[in-house]
Order: sequence, then C-alpha cells, then structure tokens
Amino acid sequence: MKNWRYDIANPTLKLMKNYFLLAILFFSSLSFIAQTSSGKHHIKYLEINTMQSDYGVTFLDDENLVFTAPSNEKTKNPQQDLFIGEIDAQGEIIKKERVKGIISNKITKTGIAYSSDSKTVYFSAKKYKRRKRSKDKYELFKAKIDSLGNWTDMEKLPFNSKRYSTEQPALSKDGKKLFFVSDRPSSYGGTDIFVVKINDDGTFGEPTNLGDKINTRGDEVTPYVTDNNILYFSSNGHEEGYGNLDVYASEIFENTVSDPLHLESPINSLNDDFAYIVNSKNNSGYFSSNRLQGQDNNDIYAFTIEEDKPEKCLQEIAGIVRDKETNELLKDAAITLFDNDGNQVQQVLTDKDGLYKLDLDCSQTYTLVASSLHYSKEEHIINTANYNNAPDLTADKYLVKNLEDAISDVSRDNNATTTKEEAKEEVVENLNAIYFDFDKSSIRQDATDELDKIVKIMKENSNVKIEVTSYTDSRGSSAYNLKLSERRAKSSIDYIVSKGIDRNRLTGKGLGESRMVNKCINGVECSETAHQKNRRTEFAIINQSASNTSIDMNANQDLASQNGKLPNAKSVKGIVSNEIFKKKS
Repeated sequence: MKNWRYDIANPTLKLMKNYFLLAILFFSSLSFIAQTSSGKHHIKYLEINTMQSDYGVTFLDDENLVFTAPSNEKTKNPQQDLFIGEIDAQGEIIKKERVKGIISNKITKTGIAYSSDSKTVYFSAKKYKRRKRSKDKYELFKAKIDSLGNWTDMEKLPFNSKRYSTEQPALSKDGKKLFFVSDRPSSYGGTDIFVVKINDDGTFGEPTNLGDKINTRGDEVTPYVTDNNILYFSSNGHEEGYGNLDVYASEIFENTVSDPLHLESPINSLNDDFAYIVNSKNNSGYFSSNRLQGQDNNDIYAFTIEEDKPEKCLQEIAGIVRDKETNELLKDAAITLFDNDGNQVQQVLTDKDGLYKLDLDCSQTYTLVASSLHYSKEEHIINTANYNNAPDLTADKYLVKNLEDAISDVSRDNNATTTKEEAKEEVVENLNAIYFDFDKSSIRQDATDELDKIVKIMKENSNVKIEVTSYTDSRGSSAYNLKLSERRAKSSIDYIVSKGIDRNRLTGKGLGESRMVNKCINGVECSETAHQKNRRTEFAIINQSASNTSIDMNANQDLASQNGKLPNAKSVKGIVSNEIFKKKS
C-alpha cells in the first residue's frame, strides 16, 4: 500500500487530478460534517460499571456490546477480561458473560474488531504480569469464531514486534483495511494510528502511518471506523482539545483523510474521553471516560444523539423591577410566569441591576407575577405574538413596600421594648447571602463584610439568634454536595463565633443542591456565573422569645414559590450537554 499519496508522472495530468481530488474532498467534507455534527449527545452512566476500571471496546452486533471489566472486583490490581453483554431498550448492558475460548489468565485484552460476518476477530493482547513494569509489548492477533462463539485458530499478525506495541484494532466495513495503534519508529510522538491493507488472500500489506492530520506529538488511541467510513479516535495532542484525551472524527478516503472534527461536550470533558463507538442505525453508542462519576476510574457511558429540531417560535420579554417609592433597583426579586390554566411554567430572579428576561412561547397568554420580600406582589397579563422574530416585549415592575406585619412581630417579640422605627431598622437590615468558590468551604474575602454586619447586629441585639443555611450548585453527587454544604455552614458559624458571638445563638444546616435560585439543576448547561449564585450561605433572624417566628432576609425565592414549586433537580430526566458528570460543586 502506498503512503497515502498519488504517484503521477505527467504534470498536466497531475494538475487535473489534483483539482478533481480537491473537488471530491470539498463535497465529501460537507457530507462528513453533516454526519458528525447533527444533533446533540445525551449521555448516561451505566449500572454495569464496577469500582475498578471498565471501558467499552466494540459492538458484536446491534444487540450486543463487547467491553473490558475486571475479572475480580475485590482485587487491588485486577486482571481485565473481555465480556459480552446485551443492550436493553434504555442502553444499559445486561446478561454479562465472559468471551469464550480465551485463556484469560495468560493475556490482557486492550482492543477488538469483528469482521462484518462476525466469523473473524482481531484483538490485541500481551502476557499478563502482576509487576507493572513488564517489558512485554502488546501484539495483534487474529482468530476465528465458531458457531458457539468460541475463539479458535488464534495467530499473531506478521507485523508485530517485540520492540514496540501493536494494539487496539479497528476494521473497515469491507474488511480490507485494518487500523491499529502503535509506537513504532515512524510515529510522530507517543502512539499513532496506522492502517494496513488486508489482501484478498488474507495476507497483509505494509503498515502506514495515517499522517499528521490525525497523528500528533501526543498520543492517538482507540480508533473506530463506522459503516460510512468515519474514523473516531481519541488524542491528547490536538490544539482544540479540552485537556487529556478528547474524541475526534475524521472521514476516510481512498488515499487521504479529512481534517479531524473535535466532538463537543458532553462527550469531551477535562478528563480522558476515549473508546467512542457509534451505531449509525439508531444514533446511539458508547464511550469511556475517567470523569467524576467514576472516581478517577475508567467507566462506560451510553449516549444517544438527538437530531436538531426546527426552530421554536419564541418571544422575549424583559424588564426592570424597582421600589415604587424610592425607585431603588430590586435585586433577587422573583419573576414567576403562569400559563392560562394557572400552572407555573418559569421563574427567574432579577440580577444586580434589577433586570429579568424570559423567553415565551408564541400565541400564548401568560400571567407574570413580580414579588420580593417585604413587598406586595404585582401581576401582569401578557399576550405573545403569533410569528417568529416578533419585537421584544417590555414590562417594568414597580413594587410597593409592605413591612407592617414584620415590624409588628419584632416589636411584640421584644416585649414592646423596641420602638416601631427600631424594629423597622432591624427587619429591613439587608442580610445578604455569602458565596463560596467551586468545591470550597473556606470564607472568601468578599464574604467577611456581610458576616461582620451579622456580628454587629447580634452584638447590638442580644435577643437575636441566627439560623445559617448553606447550599451548593448541582454539579457532583447529591451525597457529596450535602457534606460540602454542611462544611460551608460550619465555616460561616465559626467565623461569627470567632468575632465574640456565643455559639449557642447560632444554628446551622447544609441542604446541598436541594434549592436552586435559578435554572441550573442537574442536566442543565449553565455558565460559571450562574452556578456561583447557588454556592451560598443564607441567614435568617430568629428572635429568642418567639421560637416560631423566623425572618428570612434572603428568601425572595420562597415568596415567589408560594404560587408554584421550583423544579426538583432529581426529577429532571435525560442528560444535556456538558453538565451532568462535571466536578464537585
């Protein structure tokens, strides 16, 4: 097989053929982009994963997956075996069985490829040794598969070498090209992807490096070729990668390959993502990753590809919420949207400039309710347009302050020793939430001003107790986030106590990711700024003489929720781009 180049002697003929080749590549690249970028990936962690390393290898057919898993989960460094499992309707792998006909205590499997008739299998292996520094190299093998599924007549391929590894085979649909990974001398850097021609008589041509479009100074691993000649592989050497191994796609032509396309999140992450295989018949497949859910072990994830849907007809409404008397901008005021049947459909909080925005379905009637702590609600009926790209709607809200009930409660709880004006100052005092860095519970510099304000109030009002409640964003497991929020509540209390406040006047609890202040629940892609709003500690004043009275100074979202519940993060089904398996909050 020639080295992916034409050998043309006639210059004129060469020029004509080059133009022809460029035209083919241009139109083929359009087809390639259409095949690899349409729709969004929705991923799912599989129950078949163990506490050790697991990763998917290939499809046996449309109903069965071949994968690697530990032979003994209780062993610290277990040997990996090949297994076959059935794919159920939800993409889970069931009825796990070892591949038959392999002496599994002699070799460790790292890659596998079946012929289209499932009668021939290519795989890579090396001698299994408990010592990690074994000098044995991976080699490629070929075997036949009998009617019972046993592997027989195993033989080494002729281009193996004891000086370098030859592994991770992938076979073209027509069975005429075998792709594999090797660190042989013609590699660009670490391990590269090579291809070798399989002749009609079963002999092999000369292995050829796929070239610098695919291979880099880093490592290229786990090739997989679809029926449409799309090569998926992973690399840590391409510039557009997120870090570590990322998945790429490239179209294979007779004598060249296209520039690789970097797959977007949630397939690719900051961790290693590899062994991407896809069943083009039903837009589903599997890949492997050592992202958060696997606790640094490799695990198998299923995915489905949702095709892009026609653009939905939406109309935007925006506005600013202010205090009607003072014209002050109201931050964290709740804007709740109800449909014509009275069902809550959306809820947002105003930003630091009192601004809110909502996208509304066309041809609908809504009721918009603006509310904020110590203010009366204001309602607004909205009728949206019936066509795309309609002008944006504007609805500024001016809320009237309503403090009388809260002031009366404080005066009564203080046995009338506090005047109404003093009670008003105590209630209106703005106890803002404090915020935390990602996966941290330490008090930030910008939080000390708010905490010092609480210390001042408690020193000047000996009858006041404070309830401290801490939260996380939705990233990470619920169990981990609950512990993290408890640490945040403790550090908040510890700071206040360090300033001379009796610890008995403070109570605290962590509620994890149970109450989001925005849409950033599990499965929803959000910016870091949006996630930051959920990593918080809130404070409620509890008067000593009235254990049943709690004045929550940062509960705008609770008032707004009285007419409808915020979505429960655990009830959201499906996984959307980028967020479900990210790092801890």
